[in-house]
Amino acid sequence: MKKIWLLLLLVLLLAACGGGTDTDDAASSDSASSESTDTSTSGDGVTVRLWTHQNDAFNNGYQTLADAYMAENPNVTIELETFDYDTYIQTLQTSLPAGTEADVLQMFGSWVCSYAEGGNLAAVPEDVISLSDAQAAIFPAQIGGYTCGDQLYGIPQEFNIEYGAVLVNTQLAEEVGLTDITSGWNSWDDFIADAKTMANVQDGVITRAGYNFTGSDGMSATFYSLILQNGGQYLTDDGFSVNTPEGHAALELMKRFVDEGLVDPVLFNDESNWVGDSYFDGSSAIGLVGPWVVPEYGTDYPDMIEVTQYVPLPTAGENVLVAASGWGLTVSENSAVKDAAWDFVKFVTLNADNAVQWNLASGTLPALKANAEGANAEELVAQFPHFGPFLELLPYAQYEGAFPDRDLVWYMITYPNILNFLQGNGTIDETLEAIDREVNESFE
Repeated sequence: MKKIWLLLLLVLLLAACGGGTDTDDAASSDSASSESTDTSTSGDGVTVRLWTHQNDAFNNGYQTLADAYMAENPNVTIELETFDYDTYIQTLQTSLPAGTEADVLQMFGSWVCSYAEGGNLAAVPEDVISLSDAQAAIFPAQIGGYTCGDQLYGIPQEFNIEYGAVLVNTQLAEEVGLTDITSGWNSWDDFIADAKTMANVQDGVITRAGYNFTGSDGMSATFYSLILQNGGQYLTDDGFSVNTPEGHAALELMKRFVDEGLVDPVLFNDESNWVGDSYFDGSSAIGLVGPWVVPEYGTDYPDMIEVTQYVPLPTAGENVLVAASGWGLTVSENSAVKDAAWDFVKFVTLNADNAVQWNLASGTLPALKANAEGANAEELVAQFPHFGPFLELLPYAQYEGAFPDRDLVWYMITYPNILNFLQGNGTIDETLEAIDREVNESFE
């Protein structure tokens, strides 16, 4: 997501270096961690320490499940410790090399293999779940981030998705005569026609975008999803390449959105009229951004929420899209209480009823396939109506891929190169060649 990608980039860069710069907060946390490690298994009881970043909804969900686990296992104490996001990044970087971290560590999927390659994370034991069983139980886009080689290093809890369905201002659609827009579109031609109708242009300037897809997450996810939908692959055993017919077709469609007057990428991008802000303030009629944005903006824009609905996008061919691996739980290789730590992780993430309670508390899409259908899915949609279209898309999502630095690829290479092209600078061939060259340099 836009708000955290710079920090995610920092994580991966630091992880690749195997260390980071200490801060007073991180050093203090490391000291406390070292002191508690010696007493974590005193007497007959076991203390399992859980570190997370500060997110009230996430952590309320964790605390509820920790209380339930302790009620069933009175000899185990689960201690939840939270850090503001920036401090959490720094604390992981200072504590993991020193071996003073907590037993259970909340991680984002794109971080996991970097830490695992450094020997900091424990592999998931077979008696918790085997890799094959995990692949059967968890959506591939989510398990992909936690799979390093042929080994599993954690369990994802939620589904991070930025493509496949769009926010639609249904009130505005009705005002311009589009009364059936929520039924979706059969083709890109149909979509473009509706989005163009909803755009507003004054004196040659787009004052309301018909379709704002030019944020960094949406633009990158669009590009790579369209490559897949056109039958291509950008990351194979032979390496990375988007300079292909499928990559060319993807950029042609994205440029068509601009040429048809749906959006002006000079005025609408990450720095100006970012899609989340722009949609909720009314300067974008249709916006491409993940479902996390609804609770993020809902409190400040309740009237807009009332007239907002996610509607699935048409596809360019195959029904497939890219998705990032989301938040989940890992266990430190340095933990002295691995058995208890993994048992707690299993309780939280692999028990479908427990897992969906955390999704309900945190407002997140499920990583478990079982929770995308049946009674648990119905409960999710009842509480979060905007989840409906996404639950149907989850089986079609493909993991973005194992890059040395995924966020560098997404935000520092793909997004600026395509934005530059959409703004009228450079050709399709030049853009694809630049992305190929810069991404492949990141593998060196």
